[in-house]
Amino acid sequence: MFKKFTQKQIIIIAVLGVAALGLVYLFSIGGIVQRQSQQKVTLTVWGTESPAIFNNLLSSYSTYRKNVTISYTFIDPAEYDSKILSALAAGNGPDVFEIGNRDLPRWKSTLAYMPTSTFAAQFDVAKLQSYFPSVVQNDFSVDDQIYALPLSIDTLAMIYNRDFFDSAGIATPPKTWTDFQNDIPKLRVLNGQGQITRAAVALGGSEKSIVNAPDILSLLMLQNGTVMMASDFSSAQFANGNRFSSTGLSAFNFYLEFANASSPYYTWNDAMGDATQSFIQGKTAVIFDYQSAIANIKAKAPFLNIGVAAMPQPKDATIAVNYPKYQGLAVSKQGEVATAWDFVLYLTTYADGENMYIRDTGKPPAQRIAIAAEEGNPNLSIFASQALSARSWHEPDSQRVDAIFNSMIQNTLSGSVSAEESLNIAQSAVNALMVR
Repeated sequence: MFKKFTQKQIIIIAVLGVAALGLVYLFSIGGIVQRQSQQKVTLTVWGTESPAIFNNLLSSYSTYRKNVTISYTFIDPAEYDSKILSALAAGNGPDVFEIGNRDLPRWKSTLAYMPTSTFAAQFDVAKLQSYFPSVVQNDFSVDDQIYALPLSIDTLAMIYNRDFFDSAGIATPPKTWTDFQNDIPKLRVLNGQGQITRAAVALGGSEKSIVNAPDILSLLMLQNGTVMMASDFSSAQFANGNRFSSTGLSAFNFYLEFANASSPYYTWNDAMGDATQSFIQGKTAVIFDYQSAIANIKAKAPFLNIGVAAMPQPKDATIAVNYPKYQGLAVSKQGEVATAWDFVLYLTTYADGENMYIRDTGKPPAQRIAIAAEEGNPNLSIFASQALSARSWHEPDSQRVDAIFNSMIQNTLSGSVSAEESLNIAQSAVNALMVR
């Protein structure tokens, strides 16, 4: 008789198949690149990870490619963009460097896409979704060309104070935004004058108090079905709506409601200070942040009873939408393109490289096979599974778009313009970036 496999066993078998294909791929590209050149090559790699974290990966690759030496340089994240830009302009930039998942339009002119003649037979756009969640293709592929690949995918999640939830009689974190709204009065604490002494959630404010405010707003728009950009990427459309509704405006108004003193869900304002610090001090029950923020919170508040839950979704939503923030390894046009791409593919598509990186950093995985493996990991399972439903949108310049969204929030909260007018102003500002 044939054995019936469980769904979990089927998934494991499938990902093992992908891993086997990965090994075939490695040996295939190995022969191609080695035949191209046996000479000694030095690759320069710039990144924001400490050298100690990257050492195991670099040593592994150097063992695999004995003719390649890796020179790795750590760059302070605060100075990273400016140093990369200066080095590329001077013609002495690195062979491999990191770009954000929203930053391909900004860096594309400086990058070498994966050479079709060398690697396409073994790895191409058609194989991307076999190895990675679909967001990677959306973020790092244009016109069937691959420009970067990730080692990790982080997503926004609900980080909450378990003790406050228990005291409020909330047995499980809310799964929908409707349930979340209903929990606001249970978590919010007011004094005798009606002033907030404990916020239910840091939501509705600008970057002045909530560092991820633009990201959260983008997520709400995407969850609400907002078309953020025209299909040909020629113009922003998040303020357009359609003849039936304005989904962008609806999401924006929902976000602002939590900072509206006349709303039953009022629980936050920018005057309350830094959201993360407020959470650490026990003055806020919930924040929305990335996995990368948790270590800092635990270091500053080791006895805080922290819980992590998936981001709430719209009521009756049939497809989950989550918001990613991650880096991809990209290759400069100025360097050893074939060898540099060989290095990137080795690190990002070989299961051992991914596992080594996750072990050394504690970050959520990017490969589907590793995501499946982290299903039972209490520290990573939420973030790993959310990567599968992550979505972003094509931004002409992520830093400037963040500033535009931040101004949109601040101007509306100040009452200087209506939400609808502020949204239209923001859309015009994003469109102006696209014709620079």
